[in-house]
Amino acid sequence: MCKRMSERVGSVYGSKGTGSYHHRSTMTESQEKDEEFVSSGSVIRQVLFGLVVAFSTLMTGFTSAWPVVLPKLQENPRSFNVTDQDVAWLVSVQGIVGMFTSLLSGHMVEYFGPKRLLLINLFPTFGLWLLMAFTSFLSILYLCRIGLCISTYLFKSFFQAYIAELCQPKIRGAIAALPELIISVGVLIIYVLANFFSYEVVTAMCAVPFLPLFFLAIFIPESPYWLMRRNRIDDVKASLQRLRGKSDDVNNELRRLTRTSKVQVSAWSQVHELRKRENILPVLLVLSILSLREISGQTALFSYSVYMFRQAGVELDAFLCTVLLGCVRVVTTIIAVPALDKAGRRPFLIGSTVVCGTSQLIIGFTLLMEMPGASWVPLAGLLIYVAAFGLGQAGIPWILMGELLPTPVRSVGSSVITFSYCLLMFIVNYVFFWLLENLRLGGTLCLFAFANVILAIISFFWLPETKERSLEDLEVAFAKRKRLDQDDQESNQEVTAEL
Repeated sequence: MCKRMSERVGSVYGSKGTGSYHHRSTMTESQEKDEEFVSSGSVIRQVLFGLVVAFSTLMTGFTSAWPVVLPKLQENPRSFNVTDQDVAWLVSVQGIVGMFTSLLSGHMVEYFGPKRLLLINLFPTFGLWLLMAFTSFLSILYLCRIGLCISTYLFKSFFQAYIAELCQPKIRGAIAALPELIISVGVLIIYVLANFFSYEVVTAMCAVPFLPLFFLAIFIPESPYWLMRRNRIDDVKASLQRLRGKSDDVNNELRRLTRTSKVQVSAWSQVHELRKRENILPVLLVLSILSLREISGQTALFSYSVYMFRQAGVELDAFLCTVLLGCVRVVTTIIAVPALDKAGRRPFLIGSTVVCGTSQLIIGFTLLMEMPGASWVPLAGLLIYVAAFGLGQAGIPWILMGELLPTPVRSVGSSVITFSYCLLMFIVNYVFFWLLENLRLGGTLCLFAFANVILAIISFFWLPETKERSLEDLEVAFAKRKRLDQDDQESNQEVTAEL
């Protein structure tokens, strides 16, 4: 199959012919990279396409922050009443929906392709928000909420991989960091709107961005990596040409895609590929990072911040403190967007995790020791936590999912990781009040800090730097690690035989 793909690649080179392909294939990958010239037109194209995908993550920010307007619906009921039990289900349903949606997302990405699945997600979103804003039936409210959660978590399972496959390494980091910023801005928008407008107005305004985003997404090219897995070589070159520009030479990139990509059309074949060590290792690494990030309580800290500030005895109004947290998160995420490409993902994730864990420990010990006159410590500590979180933990794990997962298992790997993330999010949020009751806030934060310690250790010893490295290079890096381990094993066997 790979031989036939190579022959087809040689045919699409036109006048260069097959002989030129055999001559150029002897070049090293680094030489091919050096020959590539990223024109300004190519950068503009990739940035514009990447921005459309990135701004689609507004659905994540809106969906996660929308429950903040439910008290207004309770205070001003319409033809139905919303009880506290209803609020609890409407808030937690996103974790349950996310678990089941993630099981299907890998199959759907491979069947439809990232572009078509993005359009499928965006198309009903506009109508669901409007219907949820003006419905007179509680059952319709539930169905719309479930539908929006399905769209959110389907998109969440592949958007970073889609961005990584559209953008070249030199600009990928900045574009891949934007979704977390846009999610943070979306959350802050909901918080601000909820303070000034009614439930109907806030919910209806959530629909505004998604109709224009749907029409803009029509012009995005399909992922060349997905097309290569479908063995659609002509379409691969057409996609690369749209991304890089008609005047740019995409032959080197097409050659590397042919060498590193395998024809992969079914999710079951991807499950089979997971048995290979070079594929399972990066999946387990990203799974560990995102799981420990969730166990460290980041979702609970943002979801239950009002309860935390009240239990900690902070003198300022709890809602004002929560707004401060949201503002700090937006500011630090803005700083992280250009910084990630300069300093790299690895140091930012490790540093962010260390500061987050340290902040949690300081707050936890202060509350456990019940130090007098230290009511300002929880607010100051959480502001530091949120600042560090925005600089690293907020977006880098999702960027790594798009960069580290190998092409042969990318869709299924994303589904497994998203399922685990949603499961842990549901568990941590569900048991948070139980933890507060039994361990108090101080003990709960110390428990969360321990997960951050483990995350920092794993990131320090096993996480490779992905800055300005192509997806093919990262896949080869894990394959080389496998070959090095095999060479070490063979050397040990030879020494043992000589002895």
